[in-house]
Amino acid sequence: MKTKSIWVITFLALASILFLQGMWLHNTYKLYDAEFKKKVRELFILSVNKEKYWQLSHPVIDSHGERKMSIVFPNMENESIENSINFNKIFQDSMYVYNKEGIFPPFSLEKLDSIFNAGSKNIYKKMYYLAITDSLGKQVDFLNHYLPDFLINHFTHKETVQLRNIDPVYITIGFSSLYITGYIFGRMGLLLIGSVIVAAFVAFSLIRQIRIIRKQELLAKQRQDFTHSMVHDLKNPVTSIITGINALKSGKLDEKPEMKEHFYSIITQESNRIHQLVNKVLEVANLENGSAVLSKTSVNLPDLINGLTDKYQTGSEKPVYFHIELNGVETIYADRHYIYEAFDNLIENAVKYSKENEDADITIASIQNGNETQLSFKDLGIGISEKDQKRIFQKFERSMAVISSKNKTSGFGLGLNFVSQVIKAHGGTIKVKSKLGAYSEFIIDLPNKDGNEKTITD
Repeated sequence: MKTKSIWVITFLALASILFLQGMWLHNTYKLYDAEFKKKVRELFILSVNKEKYWQLSHPVIDSHGERKMSIVFPNMENESIENSINFNKIFQDSMYVYNKEGIFPPFSLEKLDSIFNAGSKNIYKKMYYLAITDSLGKQVDFLNHYLPDFLINHFTHKETVQLRNIDPVYITIGFSSLYITGYIFGRMGLLLIGSVIVAAFVAFSLIRQIRIIRKQELLAKQRQDFTHSMVHDLKNPVTSIITGINALKSGKLDEKPEMKEHFYSIITQESNRIHQLVNKVLEVANLENGSAVLSKTSVNLPDLINGLTDKYQTGSEKPVYFHIELNGVETIYADRHYIYEAFDNLIENAVKYSKENEDADITIASIQNGNETQLSFKDLGIGISEKDQKRIFQKFERSMAVISSKNKTSGFGLGLNFVSQVIKAHGGTIKVKSKLGAYSEFIIDLPNKDGNEKTITD
C-alpha cells in the first residue's frame, strides 16, 4: 500500500475517533447544561415562594408596637417545588390586597438572594443578577452580583417567575453563559482530561504506526536497491572469472603464456574483489549487532597512510595526487585492520567521486588534540549537499549528487556506514564538511587510549 493511502486511511480513522469523542463530549455537555438550568429554575421558583412565605409570616409592626395582622403558614423548608407553587397560587393575589394596606413588607431581592444562596450552598458563586420588572417591562428593582454589564445585556441564561396574577410583576434571575460553561467544564474536568489523553494516545499510536510502516517501506526499498547494486557489482567480476576460466579450459592459450598469465591475473583480481564485497557486508553486520572484536594497539600512522597512497597511486584508473600533512603524529590507537578499511573507504570514495575528466586530489592531515588524534580526509570532488550530509552515514544511503552524476558510479551505500560504525566502535566521532560541486572533508577524532587492548563493541 502506498504511503499516501496509509495517510488518508489514518486521517479518516483519527477523524472518526475524534468526531465520535466530540459527539460524546457534546452530548455530555448538553446533559449537564440541561441539568444545571433545571436545578436553577426549581431553586429559583422555590426561593421566590419562600420569600413570599417569609413576608406572610412577618407582618409590619404599627406605631404602637403591635402587628397589623398575623398569619401563620406552615414551614415550607422541606416542601417540594410543586407544593410550593400550588401554595403560592392560593395566596399571591391575597397578598397584593393586603400589601395595599401596608400590612406586609414589600418583596425583597436581598432576602430572595439570601434564600437562593442558602439553597444552592453558594455553589453558583453569586455570578448572577436579580431583577423585578412590571407588566410593561419597566425595571422596578435590580440586584447584581459581580456580573459585567455586557454579560447582563448579551450573554445570559434567564429564568423568569410571575409574582402574582393581579397587576403582575416579574422576577428574573440571569446567569452568565460563560459562567455556566465554566461550571459545566469544571464538572467535566476528569472527563475532558481523560478524553484529551485518549485522543493524544490514539493520535500518537496512529502516527507511530505510520512511521513504522514508512520505515519498513524504506527498508524494503533499501534492501531492493542493495540487492540490485550487489548483484550488479558481483555480475561483472563473476562474468570476468567465467570468461577467464573458459578461455583457460579451451587450451587455446597453452601456447601463449603471456595471455594465460593475463587471464590468471584477471581471475585473481576479480575473485579478490568479490571477497572484499562479501567481507564488507559481513563486517558491517558484525559492527552493527555488536559482535565485532577490536584488537587495539599503537598503529604507525605514516606507514598506514603510505600503504594506502601507494595502493591508489599504482592501481587507480585515473591519476591520484595526495597531500600528506601528519604534523608529527606518529601513532594512533586503533585496530589496524578495521581502521585501515575505514581509511581505505574514505580514499576510495574520494577517487570514485572526483570530478569528471579531472585528476583526484586528496589531502590527508592529522593533529594531536589533547587526549585525541584528529584526522581529516579532504577531496576536491563533486561534494555533498547539506540535506544529504544528514543521512550519508546511514546504511544504504547515497548522496543525490552521486546518484545523478554522469559517471553513474556503482555502489550500494555501505561504505560510509561502515566507516561510521568503525569509528564509533573505537570510541571516536566522525563528521563531514562539504560544499556541493567544490569539496568534501571527513573529520575523525580518535581517543589515544581507552585502557583496554581488546574491546567488544557495544
